[in-house]
Amino acid sequence: MSVDEPAFILDGRLALDLTWTLRYRAVAPTELLVGPPDLARWVTAAVAPVTETVSDGLLAEAVRLREAIHDAARAVVDGRRVRPVDRAVINDHAARPAPYLELSPSGAATVRLRPGAEVESALAAVALDAVDLLSADDGRLRACEGPACALLFHDSSRPGRRRWCSAQRCGNRVNLAAHRRRRAEHTEG
Repeated sequence: MSVDEPAFILDGRLALDLTWTLRYRAVAPTELLVGPPDLARWVTAAVAPVTETVSDGLLAEAVRLREAIHDAARAVVDGRRVRPVDRAVINDHAARPAPYLELSPSGAATVRLRPGAEVESALAAVALDAVDLLSADDGRLRACEGPACALLFHDSSRPGRRRWCSAQRCGNRVNLAAHRRRRAEHTEG
């Protein structure tokens, strides 16, 4: 990664991690998947190394899947039904050959992308995660409560009361702002 390439946010849910490639969605949308090399970088970071050349068509498919997942997740968070068009995009990708696990000489499991269809298989894994996430009906798919943050996340914490996409990002901002407000009120009073 060069200095000019932004780091991807990865939180462990492939479906949501892909939606996070459009940053600042609520205030100043910033596309991180500008070209095919960006998609190759994301797949390598999130799923497994990509060795094949990524086409503009695969990039367009990834963005289409990302937006379908985001819109479907937003619908679930808002208590609405997932639109048929979003469901169709997710299901189409979920039906494709997914990555597979390979036992390495050391005994560890290694994720392998399908030869000749590496990015397509990575997108299948993303879509399968989306199906799992959107069908969970566990009330833990949420929108970040941070000001101007539009990220969606799955609360996997034990108590299930997480409010922010990340305690280090939005949680710290909210807590710091509250601390400064209390301090200012104490100084004025």
